[in-house]
Amino acid sequence: MEKEQQPPSSSKPIPSEIIYDILTKLPIKSLMRFRCLSKLCSSYITAPSFAELHALNFPIKTVGLLVTCPARLQTAQHFFSVDFDGGLAVPLLTIPPRFSRYTTRSVNGIILMDFGLYATLCNPSTRQTFNTPFVCSLTSPSVNSTYFCVNSFGFDPVSKKYKVLNSWAIPGRDPEYRIFELGTNSWRPLKGGPNYYPQRESVCVDGFVYFRSWVSTHKNGRTVLIAFDLHEESFRVIEIPAKALARRSESELIVYSGRPAIADHLLLEDATMTIWVLDENDGDYWVQIKVFLPEDYGEEILEEDIDYFVDCIGRNNELLLVPQTVSDSVYVIHYDVVNRSMRRAEIFGLPED
Repeated sequence: MEKEQQPPSSSKPIPSEIIYDILTKLPIKSLMRFRCLSKLCSSYITAPSFAELHALNFPIKTVGLLVTCPARLQTAQHFFSVDFDGGLAVPLLTIPPRFSRYTTRSVNGIILMDFGLYATLCNPSTRQTFNTPFVCSLTSPSVNSTYFCVNSFGFDPVSKKYKVLNSWAIPGRDPEYRIFELGTNSWRPLKGGPNYYPQRESVCVDGFVYFRSWVSTHKNGRTVLIAFDLHEESFRVIEIPAKALARRSESELIVYSGRPAIADHLLLEDATMTIWVLDENDGDYWVQIKVFLPEDYGEEILEEDIDYFVDCIGRNNELLLVPQTVSDSVYVIHYDVVNRSMRRAEIFGLPED
């Protein structure tokens, strides 16, 4: 008996450029599933050029606040999404218990948790985390001197690379600086870094990472602002006005009008707040801005005796005052600098302790 002949298959593999184009039109949740489909899909999705094409179809929209809070030291770090108008905090990601000294602000939705000798990069939207290598062996004698071992984080718009800057200043020794590029496996040493002691903070603006540093470890020592060019990998020291509060216990390094700025933590008796904005178009010139809170809100805030973190969100430079100590329910204060109006937004569903 002769076998029945099968017609030749007319199916052909889908061209790779078509697959690539289809992936750029999928939402993030779908992309996370397709990363597990094949190595080819994963390589497409993780390519730096893919993010730019995907952003054209799914432009980043500021839809709310990203809240991160550790319940206590050496406990889990929680990430939540909250609407600008407040409401229930939606859990996004929980990092296992560790001792995190500092969490940076978001850079394109990615956050760095600083552990001194290494750092963890978190993408709450995709629930992904990545640990950098340790900056030195855990058996090194230097491990016991990590108070000024600080990691900062930013994005280089020229090379399209995310980079972590490690600044390590040990009293009595020259400071050490290293750079880690996301996608590599090791730190690279840097030369020419300033001989200062970094504070645990940073903001990224237009390819530069900014952070404050002490000139000395003396309690009343002078503080300067360090600007690190992520593309050229070079440093610049910027003097801070004598009247500007220079320590993190008194002020916050924020981004205001697209520029680095220093905002007071503490409200004055007349319910005013001072913001110093850096203008680099005129030789590192600082502009002082006085913010006058509405009288009724200002008096109420002062009476509550609550210490606030200060941040700036939105194109209208809306200031955000967040209590430094939170519970399961907390009020966040929004202040519109343009219209000089203030409102409260209640957030609930955060860790009770």
